[in-house]
Amino acid sequence: MPSYIVTVSGEIPLRSSRTRPRFYRRLIENIRDAVSREGGKVIEAEIVESKIYLRTDKEVAPAISRVFGVHRVGTVLTYEFRDLSDLAKWAAENSRDLVAGKTFAVRVKRSGNHPFTSLDVAREVGTLLKPYSRGVDLESPEVKVELEVRGERVFLYRNLVEGPGGLPIGVEGRGIVLFSGGFDSPIAAWLIAKRGVQVDFLHFILGSSWASYLAFKVASKLSSEWLYGYRPRFIVVDFRRIVEEIVKKIEWSMRQVVLRALMYKTAMMVAELKGYDAIITGESIGQASSQTLKNIEAIEAVLKPTKPILRPLVGFDKEEIIALSRKIGLYELSAKVPEACAIAPSRVETKASPEELSRELDKLDPELVNQTVNSLIDLDLLESRPEDVIPGSDLEIEFLPENALVVDARNWRGIEDNALPGSIPLSKFNPEEIPKDKTIVVVCENGSISLIVAGLLREKGLKAYSLKNGLVGLKSSDSLSALKGEAFGCNSNRGE
Repeated sequence: MPSYIVTVSGEIPLRSSRTRPRFYRRLIENIRDAVSREGGKVIEAEIVESKIYLRTDKEVAPAISRVFGVHRVGTVLTYEFRDLSDLAKWAAENSRDLVAGKTFAVRVKRSGNHPFTSLDVAREVGTLLKPYSRGVDLESPEVKVELEVRGERVFLYRNLVEGPGGLPIGVEGRGIVLFSGGFDSPIAAWLIAKRGVQVDFLHFILGSSWASYLAFKVASKLSSEWLYGYRPRFIVVDFRRIVEEIVKKIEWSMRQVVLRALMYKTAMMVAELKGYDAIITGESIGQASSQTLKNIEAIEAVLKPTKPILRPLVGFDKEEIIALSRKIGLYELSAKVPEACAIAPSRVETKASPEELSRELDKLDPELVNQTVNSLIDLDLLESRPEDVIPGSDLEIEFLPENALVVDARNWRGIEDNALPGSIPLSKFNPEEIPKDKTIVVVCENGSISLIVAGLLREKGLKAYSLKNGLVGLKSSDSLSALKGEAFGCNSNRGE
């Protein structure tokens, strides 16, 4: 069974004697969750002085290395030695392959009462290994043979993986992230989670549900690969009616600021409703018109936040954010998320006063936000599917979800069955055989017949949608594999 030594973040051992055990317990529980998600099990977990010794039933070092609070994790061999000679012989026998034909150095850390020093161990092991190597190089060796002597046990590192550091998730409360899925908000969530906060996601549907579909996928990847120890939530609020009201009633230059203010207000209501301790945003000063210092000041002055608003990216530039997105493995997905079409793409206010903002907000029905919050969708990111974010009230969608069942409604016009590869012809489709939670997309030439069919399937209790504009709107009809995931709405240049 694989064994590991986990070096914890340097902050954890420095905590007070009352706090430290709680941090270690939480870290071990988060590691158990990470191992479990990989299909494994922690057989043993032991705190060895300031480190954690683990045994698992399968190799899971990469998963452990993504747990916040882990500085590094090393796969180790373990041995209970009798004396220095026994220790050195075992260490040399098990590291000959590492040094073969290479220069090396032996690094030793030791704690406990022993009749030898760390230098004695390094010298003895080095002497035994030298004949198998190209020699000792203490300054810049090709290979480092790392040993830890703890009491009567010695641990030989076979490989090391760096961790993210930070604090174990769960030691610093819960936060809700204003989440679009682009580059900024996922990194803001990651950075706050690194400080021990359980982060959940608040997503606003502003236009096409395609953006929401992709945002869910980004949040799902972030959750499954980094957020251990709890069940992250994806909360969806449909903001499309609010956007319509803003366009109708709000002065052009103030629309973006008003939209941002209403997002804050919604987040505060959700935080109160769900018991979150903080609101987190991906804002960076000056990156967008609604993120200038004056506009942020005006929003907070008017809304008077009831929860702290955390902005971990406040001093980051876009290049730094994108670099971190690449590092943690979210770049490819985030790059696909379309930016919501701007409701005021030019001549926007960058220095709104609290008085101006308050005056514009008074033009809107205060019940709009209440209605939006009351109809929110709350999803478990580890169990739900991306298509679950599509509002049930929508009968048309602009893309084909990856796992959707596609029904070709064109055969009523004499088109041959299976004309669309991978689909089910309407003439052969039996609604009684389809699970109620299966996403169905009906397609036709222009979206008219499919809209009628989708409506009839809805009446039978099925989760059916019509492909908006039909096959006319598709870029290709060669195969379903080429069609699925294509979007046909606003897709302006990526940015937040």
